[in-house]
Amino acid sequence: MKKTVSLILCFLMIAGLFVSCSESGTNADPSAQTQDVSPADGGTAEDTPAETEYDRSHVPDNLPALDFGGETVVIHSRGDSESVNEVVSEELTGEAVADSVYERNEMVSDRLNVKIECFAGDGWENYNSTVSALRSSIMSADGAYDIIAGWSARIPALSLEGLFLDYNKLPYIDFGQPWWNDSVTSELQIGNKLYFITGDIARTMLSAMCVYAFNQKVAVDEQIENLYDVVNEHRWTIDYVYDLTSKIHADSDGNGKADQTDYWGLVTSSVNDADGYMQGSLVSMVDRDEEGYPVLSVDEEFMAELVTKVYRLMWENEGCYAITGDGTNIKDTLAQDKALLATTRMVAVVSNLGDMESDYGILPYPLVNENQEHYGTRVQDAVSLWCVPIDAKNSDMSCAVMEALAAQSWRTTTPVYFDMALKSRYSRDPETSAMMDLIKDSVLINFESLYNESIGNPWFVLRTLMPQKKDNFASYWASNKKVITKTMEKAMDKIRSLD
Repeated sequence: MKKTVSLILCFLMIAGLFVSCSESGTNADPSAQTQDVSPADGGTAEDTPAETEYDRSHVPDNLPALDFGGETVVIHSRGDSESVNEVVSEELTGEAVADSVYERNEMVSDRLNVKIECFAGDGWENYNSTVSALRSSIMSADGAYDIIAGWSARIPALSLEGLFLDYNKLPYIDFGQPWWNDSVTSELQIGNKLYFITGDIARTMLSAMCVYAFNQKVAVDEQIENLYDVVNEHRWTIDYVYDLTSKIHADSDGNGKADQTDYWGLVTSSVNDADGYMQGSLVSMVDRDEEGYPVLSVDEEFMAELVTKVYRLMWENEGCYAITGDGTNIKDTLAQDKALLATTRMVAVVSNLGDMESDYGILPYPLVNENQEHYGTRVQDAVSLWCVPIDAKNSDMSCAVMEALAAQSWRTTTPVYFDMALKSRYSRDPETSAMMDLIKDSVLINFESLYNESIGNPWFVLRTLMPQKKDNFASYWASNKKVITKTMEKAMDKIRSLD
């Protein structure tokens, strides 16, 4: 709702600018503004007013005029290329997405009179070392980093130690703007404290979205109905996917073994890809106490139903090839017309399907049932969470830079990455483009998934049970509920103590 209001206001402001810049000035005849001039009326095609499309590149933010005197702003990023590349691009290369990041940073640097630099920490494999280094740096108050774009799986632990500033007490960050993710700014509030934000400032929020990809040639060969219609008609459920894929399997190589070289209805991972069904089913595992602190609260009947449905889809489905590792290679399945469906992330779609000969499409994760209100999209924990360390040399500057970067990302960088790269270059039809909008608008980033490793891993229900080929949620939860509850309570006590 906040974003809708913000966008409406922005439209009105832009409309006002168009009127004020009109050549006819303030004395213009209102009727002249709406006069229909067409060739049939004696005019020419050139005389016909062109329909003006909304251009979000001119939408203003609420930052005042600021000058930070040429200060250097150091952003600490995770070391893998996807994370670093969302923060900086060293030069113009002709590659559209990288150039949009470079131009964004130049615009923000000029606007605020700052220099933006990136310090790359470790990749995800060694990020625990980065967490230790950040802890030492912040506790020694060396002011090395003005902003931290941390790995969402690990960085929340440092907020329990009081090492980040509370955004609710900081200036310039405008949560009502469309460039900040709504679910983050609400779900990550802990007792009226907010230590992390993300949104268009983080390209990893888009690239880490969990999706279904499907091969359109295989869909035609198998005489599958229009899957876009299924999604739009709210029939795209876990049971529907089971019914769709269970009859699609062929031993392509004749070796008598079920493996990735066969022809499948669905290829998937029972680890990372299984997580997607949690957000896909809008799972919530916490309530809030009277002070706004999360407390464990799980609908055990609903979770048992979800576990049973996903187990059936993966392990009682002759048309599903599920591996127990971290991911499937969609380049070797979908791209070679050897599967109808595959679970994946958008970054893999970009890297593996861009040159695919057959057409493909993108779909959201399925609903748990048709009664579910709307679709939900998991952003895998590759997404970066942006925070301000307590030893930042000028927290006002840190916040101003983040707001300016986020706003400019929304105006120009996201359209290049999402609209140009994903929706146009890698989409083969307008329906896929619409599906990508639906998927992005359905992103759900919640407290228990991001603080998961700091509160006893409640969110890893499916990724724990599915690789073990188990569907016994009741016994699993009975064994883990007490420990998770205690761990979460201790974590919240740490946050309370920061008062």
